Amino acid sequence: MRIRSHALVTVVGTVLAVTGCGARHEAKPATDSTPITISTVPVLAGGEAALVLPARIAAGEEVVVGARMAGRVTALPYREGDRFHAGATLVAFDAPESREALGAARAALEAARLRGVQAGLQESRMESLFVARVASQRERELAQSDRRDAEAALAAARAAHSELSASVAIPAPFDGVVVRRMLDPGAAVSAGQPLLAIRSRAQGEIVSSIPESDLGRLPGARFAFRSGEGPWRDAVLVRVDGMTDFATRTRVARFRPARPADPLDPGAFARVRITGGAPGPTGRDDTSMQRTLSVPARSLVRRGALAGVYVVREGRAYLRWLRLGAVDGERVEVLSGLDPGDEIAADPAGLVDGRVVEVAR
Repeated sequence: MRIRSHALVTVVGTVLAVTGCGARHEAKPATDSTPITISTVPVLAGGEAALVLPARIAAGEEVVVGARMAGRVTALPYREGDRFHAGATLVAFDAPESREALGAARAALEAARLRGVQAGLQESRMESLFVARVASQRERELAQSDRRDAEAALAAARAAHSELSASVAIPAPFDGVVVRRMLDPGAAVSAGQPLLAIRSRAQGEIVSSIPESDLGRLPGARFAFRSGEGPWRDAVLVRVDGMTDFATRTRVARFRPARPADPLDPGAFARVRITGGAPGPTGRDDTSMQRTLSVPARSLVRRGALAGVYVVREGRAYLRWLRLGAVDGERVEVLSGLDPGDEIAADPAGLVDGRVVEVAR
């Protein structure tokens, strides 16, 4: 009897516990099912369809500095991102072996210079003896040949000395900045090995690859560029380079700012927007054809670095995170996350994801 009573108590307690848990699970706050009245605004698609392509800001001059001689690098004064002036020493080969090679070249140049002086004097003496009919024509011609050989040797020694002098200390060809340093001081290099990538600080161009099917829309089109997440600014097409790349089916187009005062940051990521112009030969409408979307700034929900809006659909408000672009007055450009015609809550106050809503008419 005791065992049976104990089992009965256990079963009853379990049933009560399960019933209680079920009741708590089904209970919901009254506000979840009670709709709140909100106002909505449409997502606007401004302007005509545009072709938006990735681009980069190219510097006026971009150079890879290579070693002119085999040797050991002793100094690289500039690191990545450092600026320098024209004529500054970018790379130095000042190891003992380099100094000895330069000394040998200097000595060879001096010896060639002395030989040239002696050959010139000997030719003058032979000319005098020939006029006095003491030396023969052959002796005169040999003296002239020796003088010409000495001049050629002097020119070769001077070129070798100049080449070696320029190799042990590589000067900067222009005012610029170091983009990449391929090695550190102390490394042994071979002739022609890349050492530094540099670019000038002179304003360059906006470079983008245009799909072959869209080249026909360039005449008569309007162009704009955007550096990083900055504003869109008008651009001018400078030229379209070369031939079509057979692998990517694109051609490189170069643009410049319509206003010379607009700054360019060489090396920065950019976008190019092509609006209008004749459509491509295939008349395609792919994902690269975009319309500029925008939403009111007051409709945004911000949580740290994230920004989103509440999209209203089938009587509920759903939180959707966005990638935003430039701010234009009271509206913000939307790069991704919305489609034209989406209805969003005008004011996100009091809303949560999935909240039942009623749109005010």
